[in-house]
Formats: sequence, structure tokens, C-alpha cells
Amino acid sequence: MEVIDNFLPRYEFDKLQSFLLGENFPWFYNDYRLTGDSKSGYQFIHLFFKDGVASHYYPMMNFCISKLGVKNLFRIKSNLNAKTFFHRNHGYHLDPYRKGKIAVYYINTNNGWTQFKNGTKVKSVENRIVIFDCNLEHTGVTCTDQKRRVLINFNYER
Repeated sequence: MEVIDNFLPRYEFDKLQSFLLGENFPWFYNDYRLTGDSKSGYQFIHLFFKDGVASHYYPMMNFCISKLGVKNLFRIKSNLNAKTFFHRNHGYHLDPYRKGKIAVYYINTNNGWTQFKNGTKVKSVENRIVIFDCNLEHTGVTCTDQKRRVLINFNYER
């Protein structure tokens, strides 16, 4: 597992952050946080890329893709989880792609985090990325101090 602070140069990060947190970015309601599990709660998502299909906003990810050294891309999905009164985890899971790496890139600083089943905890700090093997069970934990917790999840091979 690798945690990198200040992953993108400040200028690149500021552009990405202001767009994703702005009024004009299209978020889509998703009735679950874990695929097919309606008890896991809701979230808002944007699929930049999945299985060869790219959204109109996919070019925004080029700098990240290049910096991650992506050779084979499976999915790029952004998650927006609303503030909760208490911290809530979504349930430990493996992403649907069972090979390669996962990178979780944090867009805003808040008191939420990514928890790994092995006990490791990575705090949500803007412009931080955590890169790990796809076989590590993990869960997102909501924030209680900001309106939303926003991140981008990359599934890929190097």
C-alpha cells in the first residue's frame, strides 16, 4: 500500500477540485454504495470510464492516468457521500475488478476515511491518493464535519 500526499501539482488539483465540487458537475443518484446492496445506503456517482465507455468528462482524468502509469484501465468512478450525523462505513468489499490496482484519490479534506480490513486507516485529505492491490478488502467511512466526502476511485493495471 502506498499513500502519496500532493499527488497532483497544485494548479492541476485546484482545477479538478473546483470542477468536481462546483455546481455544474453532473452527479448521478445511485441507490446503493456497494453493488446491488440497497441496505448499504445511497450515494452520488459519476462514471468517468467503465469497460471501454468514457463520459464526456473523461479527459479531465488524463493527468491522473498518466501519473498512475495506467496500462489497462477498467473503471474510473467518482463518489460523493453526503455528511452523516455519525460516521458510517459502507461495508468491507472488493471492487468488481479482481486484478491490478485500486487508487482512491481524495478531492476534499474531511474527517471521513478509507478503512482496510487489516486495520489500516487512510484519512480523507485533499490531493492525497492511496494505491493498493485489488485483493485488499476496504470500506469508505462517511464524514461528519463537511457537507460531503468526494473521491475518485481508479481500477487499473500498471
